[in-house]
Amino acid sequence: MHTEDNGTETHLDKVEARAGSRNKVNRNALVWGLLLVVVALAVVLGGGFLSTNRSGADQTSANNVAMNESAR
Repeated sequence: MHTEDNGTETHLDKVEARAGSRNKVNRNALVWGLLLVVVALAVVLGGGFLSTNRSGADQTSANNVAMNESAR
């Protein structure tokens, strides 16, 4: 790998070009974080679906339909 600055060439090895080392800490942190977010979302959505049998939207929709039919 090389970069040209005013006609000069600088050769870099893999670690210098990557600007880091070859450890798996960042990848592991990203994978675990993503898994935790997915699990948390599943828990929140699952809890909402299981604890609610009617949200109030059904009654509002029924009221709107009734009002529209009575206006005819």
